[in-house]
Amino acid sequence: MFSYESGVVAVNTVVTSKEAIMKTCRDMVSERGLSALDMRSVAKACHVALGSLYNYFPSKDALVTATIESVWQDIFHMEQCCEQKPFPEYVRWIFDSVRQGTREYPHFFTAHSISVASSAKEQARKTMEQYFSHMKAGMAQSLRADPAVRRDAFSASFSESDLIDFVLSNLLTLLARQEDDCEVLLEVIRRVLYPA
Repeated sequence: MFSYESGVVAVNTVVTSKEAIMKTCRDMVSERGLSALDMRSVAKACHVALGSLYNYFPSKDALVTATIESVWQDIFHMEQCCEQKPFPEYVRWIFDSVRQGTREYPHFFTAHSISVASSAKEQARKTMEQYFSHMKAGMAQSLRADPAVRRDAFSASFSESDLIDFVLSNLLTLLARQEDDCEVLLEVIRRVLYPA
């Protein structure tokens, strides 16, 4: 950023970090959404020269992709969850975490999903898929660790992976519809997994 001192224009020589830039970007996304991100506004908010920002991110696409990843990391680290919880409780934790994230980052979930779905940007799709894979891996670990699951709950035509895909698809639908809870999904899970 430039400052005017004694008739001389001076460049702010404050060195920033990638973490500080990401914090600023998350704040901007929280306040105004992903569309608020552009190189100039981020540089201005970080009080650095535009060229300094390009040292960290070669393009707006790289900045937006890194911000999307940073927001997802923030959503999943708002609370710590032990995957040793019963499977339905782990699913509830995912729902509640992402729902809380939508409060911290209004419109991020829907806007991010739509922009990634319509974008030709491979990296943006990979970032979204990475966090969905993270959710699925946590669900798989929780499911395998749940001692109450019926031994005959799964078969060749209905695998653990099938259930996890079904649960993730329904979670995303509930979140996109901005539902307040996932109780019906949890009840379906209980009826499928546990003895009557």
